[in-house]
Order: sequence, then structure tokens, then C-alpha cells
Amino acid sequence: MMDLERLDSLAKQYMGHRKSHVEREIGHVYFHGQRVAKGVLRLREKLFPEEASHDDVLFCAGLFHDLGKGIEPHPHSGSILARELLCGELSEKELEAVCELIEIHDKRGMDELPSPWAKLLQDADLLDHFGIQGVWLSFTYYAYVGQKGMLEELPEFYEAEWKPMVVKNRKLLNFPFSREIFDEKITYEWSVIQRLQEEGKGNYIGPAVQSL
Repeated sequence: MMDLERLDSLAKQYMGHRKSHVEREIGHVYFHGQRVAKGVLRLREKLFPEEASHDDVLFCAGLFHDLGKGIEPHPHSGSILARELLCGELSEKELEAVCELIEIHDKRGMDELPSPWAKLLQDADLLDHFGIQGVWLSFTYYAYVGQKGMLEELPEFYEAEWKPMVVKNRKLLNFPFSREIFDEKITYEWSVIQRLQEEGKGNYIGPAVQSL
């Protein structure tokens, strides 16, 4: 049985103050890892409700899957770093399973993956980049790189680059249920950008406007 609180503490210690991308917030890889660790278990509970035996491994792999971010290829470097960091924290069998998942988490679109656990981790990771997190990533990008005219440039990015990216990433999801979650996230994210675009023009939206 893994000590999940201890593992979270280690993850925070090594990733909580890192800035692996100049345009993302400090500690992004840690907070992203936390969400993926929780998300992968929710996917497992839905898709494989009787298969809880790998939950600790899935949680740990989700938490540390981007440990090597910034040292590319980060899945490979992450698996090496995780093997060093988690040695003594996990059994040898657990460590092998976690490192294997980290190694393969970004190898999407493969004909064959070694286990359904790899598919679950890949989907949980990809899903966290869309929805409200997608909006957050876009806003922090424009804030950190100092681009001007965000209210004009951000909707343009969503039209020109985001929409093709959505089509591409949806195809990379492994399970129909993951695509259902993805579709809901995309609908919400696009609604926020449309709202941003309208309010950026000085327009008012909503039922109250009809009574003006």
C-alpha cells in the first residue's frame, strides 16, 4: 500500500516551485499532476469499476507523469527521474509499473498500448488541457508572454489554431467516455471565448439585456 500523502508531499517538493514553461504559472506541473492523478481514478471507476488493484500505481503515475517536463523527451527523462526519486518509496514492482506508465503517457495514437492503465493515464492527461484549464492556459500564456490586444488575439487563436487542435486531440482519446467528457469541456471552453469576444466589444449578454 502506497503512502499517497507522502508521495504528494514529494511531488510538491520537487515540482511545486518549478516553472517548466515561461508562459505557465509556477508549479504548473505539480498542480496538473494532481488533477491528472485524481482524474485517472475517476476514469478507472467509470470504465473499469471492478479493477481497483492498480489505483495506487495510476495515482502515482498521474502525479509524477510530467516530472521530466522541460527535459525533452520528457516522458523518458521523467521515467528516469521518477525511478531515482521514488526508489525506496515503492516496491520494485510498483516502481516498474509507474515508470512504464510515465514513459508511455505521451505516446498517443499507437496501435497497441501495453495495458488499459496506459490508455486511462493518456486520456486523463489530455483531458486536463481543455475546458476551464484550457481557458486558464490561454490566459496565462498571453499574460506571461506580454502580447498586446488579448481580447482580439485570443479569439483569433481559437478560430485559427484551437479548432484544428480540438479535432486532432479528440481522435487521440482512447475511450468513448473520454470523448464525452472532452466534448463537454470543448463546448464550455468555446462558450467562454465567445463571451470574452462579445464583452470585449462592449456588448451585454443575457436575459437582462432583453428587457433594456
